[in-house]
This record gives sequence, structure tokens and C-alpha cells, in this order.
Amino acid sequence: MSQVDSQQLTLKQIAKQQSATSEVMQSIADRVISEAKKLGAEQTEVWSYNTIGNSLEVRNGELETLEFNQDSHLGINLYVQQRKGTVSINDLTEAAALKGLEAAFNIAKYTEPDPYAGLVEADRMATEFKDLSLDHPFDLSLEDMLAVAQEGEAAALKHKEIKQSEGANFYSHRSLSSYANSHGFRGLNQTTRYSLSNVLIGETEKGMIRDGYYTLGRDFNDLLLPAEVGEAAAERIKNKLIQGKCRSGQYPVVFSPEVARGLWSHLLSALKGGALYQRSSFMLDKLGHKILPDFISINEDPFLLKGLGSSNYDSDGVATQQRTIVGEGILNGYFLSGYSARRLGMETTGNAGGIHNISIDSEKKSLDSILKDLGTGLLVTEVMGQGVNIVTGNYSRGASGFWFENGVIQHYVQEITIAGNLEQMLQSIVSMGSDVDKRSSILTGSVAIERMTVAA
Repeated sequence: MSQVDSQQLTLKQIAKQQSATSEVMQSIADRVISEAKKLGAEQTEVWSYNTIGNSLEVRNGELETLEFNQDSHLGINLYVQQRKGTVSINDLTEAAALKGLEAAFNIAKYTEPDPYAGLVEADRMATEFKDLSLDHPFDLSLEDMLAVAQEGEAAALKHKEIKQSEGANFYSHRSLSSYANSHGFRGLNQTTRYSLSNVLIGETEKGMIRDGYYTLGRDFNDLLLPAEVGEAAAERIKNKLIQGKCRSGQYPVVFSPEVARGLWSHLLSALKGGALYQRSSFMLDKLGHKILPDFISINEDPFLLKGLGSSNYDSDGVATQQRTIVGEGILNGYFLSGYSARRLGMETTGNAGGIHNISIDSEKKSLDSILKDLGTGLLVTEVMGQGVNIVTGNYSRGASGFWFENGVIQHYVQEITIAGNLEQMLQSIVSMGSDVDKRSSILTGSVAIERMTVAA
């Protein structure tokens, strides 16, 4: 691996290369929109992205794999008398885009008219573009990346309880995404993302235990130190070495932040427009109703600096906004795109393409305090299986975690099942943890539920 090669693959070098790519993307969008109008399209939108970066894996101190990744995509939607034609291609050239435009126009001729189709009104387009600090191309060579992964793995392997490493991975990518439409809207996002992870194997009398830890962020300087990632991964293995059983029955259940994130994700999915207009959500007709205890609010902040879900506009070009989704337990709003809003007879919320930095806000306690308050129960650190029904809210998952008694963790348990109903589970939350996990666009700490069915 030469020093010259490494220099060429830093995100700083990639950023310079992508400056020309961004101009090409925007030029293509302008040409496509202009040509679409000539063909007879009343409305047109063009989106494209380009992602470039590196990833490598280290195992037992040696470089195992090294990958250079580049991915480009371009999509066109056009509307002719409420008929939609859409095409997607993996080629960021004007010639390919114009061929795609022709194909999209021909498709529109044969689709059924959809009264809800079309762009969102022009006055809803974003006009203010704040600097959200999402782009941090760092001059990190492949040798530097290798050293980071090796340091993280070495810190973990110092612990005698660790039998082997499943690999330490480092990832660094920079992405461009462009959106333009026939209202005259033009938007360009430039973002970076870095991550370091370490997966380890430990051994018990009952077999091997696998676990790990990771850090990620927009800015390399915001990642945990490599040794901290290795130590955290090793600690998770060590915590699992003392194993035991739990009792079946109705018990308090605490979801660790990583698992709690999934719990909130189920709720957010049920609040999305697609699920609502298809009437496939357990949150139907809940607007204005109490869905959580009054000490919990859910807020959306698209403008969080360095946020993993931050953006000035959604994939319809609509300006995003800070808002309260659930205030003191009362449901105030949904997550709607322009299309789903029309289907529901409502207004878009600027959520075409997804959510933007959700924070679960409440009075918070330390995990130790939560366990002491609950006495005996289960701390869930991992769930498995697909046993979640967003239509009915029925919830049944394989799980593993830690059994606690008298507020103190006793041992690690696995191969158990937890079950309940999401609507009842959410209303039965008794406390929230201060251990907020920031490695996601859903920011939550531990979640304690008064009672669920535990089957050992």
C-alpha cells in the first residue's frame, strides 16, 4: 500500500473530486427539467446521489479486507395529467439521463391517473439553507484507518476473557445528494460519516458469547477513541460470562438504549402517512389522544448540528421544521409526505423520505436507580425475530439480557421471549434512562415498562 494511494483516497481528496460531480448533477437536473417541459410534462423532479469512501477490516492485528466504494444513482419523476412516470438509473451522465427521461415519459402514457400525484405546492419549498455542520472531510489515509482499527482491536484483546476477535472495522464515506424540481427548487446536501466497530468472542461453560461495540459520527474527531471502543466491546463480553435463568411470568422489563431505539421506531412507523392511509397502523385515529405517559414528549429537530437525521428539506423539497410530535403524552402530529398528506386530507409535515432527529424527552434517571425502583425483572439488551405487528400492535420477540433482583443485576440470560402489545407497552412506561444513545437519529435512553410477559 503506497503513501500516494492513501493520499488519493482520503475524504479530503474525495471532496475535491466531488465538487465537479455536484456541478454535473445540478446541470443534468436543469437539462432534464427543461426537456421534460418540452415533451409535455406539467411537473418534473430529479434526484441524484454520489457516495464515495473506504472501509477496511482488521482481524488479530492484520489487514483482512480493504474496499473502495463508489455508488451513483439518478431518478426522474414526471407528471402528465396526473399520470406519473418514474425511472431510476445508475449513470450520472446527461446522455443517460435524457434516455431515462424519454422512458419515464413513455411510462406515464400508460399509467392510471392518480388524483393525489404531483409536486407539493411551490410555496412549501425550502428557501433557507442553514449550515448544519454535516460535512467534515478529514485527511485520513488508509494507513491511519488501519492504525485506528488495530488500536481498537488491541485494546479489547488485552482482556483475558476475550478468546478471539471477529474483526475491527473502520468506515469513512462522503455523500452528495441533489434534488431539483420544476418549481425552480434546487437543493444539494454534502455529508460525511465515519464509524469504528469491534466484534469479539468470549467463552463460557455453555458455549461461545459474541458481542461488540461501535462509534459513529459525521466528524471523525467526534468518534470515541479506538481504545474506548475496544474496552467497551470487551466489557460487554465480560458482563455476559456469568449466565443463569429467569422466571417466566409478568415482570418489569427495561429496554437498553439500543433496544429502546427499536421500540420507538415501531411507534414512529405507525405514525407515518403510508401506514395511516393504508389503514395498517395501530395508531389510527389517535391524533389528539393520549398515547404515552404525560411525563414523556417526542420532539423532532431537523436542524441538530452534526445530526444523523438533519436536513433543511425533505425529499419533496419541502422545508423541514422543528415540532413536537407528542406533547406530555398527547399525540400532536404524524409524519407525512406530500402524497400521503393528500391521501389523508392533511398538510405535509416535511417528512418525505423519513424522520429528522427524534428525541424522547422526559425526566431521566440513572439505570441503577431504575433497576432499584423496579426491584425484580429483566433488562433487555438484544431482541431477535420479526414478531412485531404494526397493524395490531402485537409484540413478541426473542430476547436476551440481564436478570435483576432487588435492583441488582444477577446474571446474563438468553433464549427467552418477551411479549405484549405496543399500545399498552407505551402507556405503561414508568421511567426513562439518562443513558441516551446518540448513535442514531432516534435519541433515547433506557425505557422501563411496568410489566410484560416473560417466557423462559
